[in-house]
Amino acid sequence: MDNEAEKRSLGSNIRHEREQRGISQRQLALMTGTSRSYLWKLEGGSADVGIDVLCKIARVLDVPVGSFIDF
Repeated sequence: MDNEAEKRSLGSNIRHEREQRGISQRQLALMTGTSRSYLWKLEGGSADVGIDVLCKIARVLDVPVGSFIDF
């Protein structure tokens, strides 16, 4: 099954929430224990994400995990 559109949507939603809070990719990477290049790929829809990382991102951005998923 091709899930490229869903990955792009997820990444776009993460980017939107991050930018709304004025947090850079580098800052978010440090706060979540990931790398900036991984977040760049994730926000661009070209990286897969595990639930543990998704939960960390949601926690840092103070949003429910479900807010990233609108498909």
